Amino acid sequence: MTPYTYKITALILSGLFLFSCQSKVENTPAKTEGELIADPIIYEVIVKAPNEDDEWLNECLGNTKSSYLVKQVLKEVRAGNLNAYDYYDNRELSVREIEQIINDNDLNGRTGKIQFEENWYWDKEALKLRKEVRKIMFGFEIFDATGKLRGYKASFVIDLEK
Repeated sequence: MTPYTYKITALILSGLFLFSCQSKVENTPAKTEGELIADPIIYEVIVKAPNEDDEWLNECLGNTKSSYLVKQVLKEVRAGNLNAYDYYDNRELSVREIEQIINDNDLNGRTGKIQFEENWYWDKEALKLRKEVRKIMFGFEIFDATGKLRGYKASFVIDLEK
């Protein structure tokens, strides 16, 4: 063996030794801090003011980007990265069914409420409440013949944990 071969072998062995001494990063979810106090809690949030003249609601929603959230989540559902389930019988929806619901009801434009299913954790040492969103569902606006908002209809449930 030549001196060059010895140097190459030494460099490779040194590199392997250094590589094996590195601490390994675990690919596990972050540990949730605090005591579980809601498992789950389900509630709805208005994300689009049904009345443009409602100053208080418009102020409350002024810094939210709910239409961006709707657009991004629907993009991931369409791509198959998030699973969508029928609201009534909890069966997984096909891509065709998802597209039909999105298009027939204009979810991008008519989503007025979002329902959240969350776990809540209370950290009594840090005095913090942490929320972990597990599922979301978009509610789209339903109007009467005169154009007045009658209520909201469920679209489908998106499971953020699968």
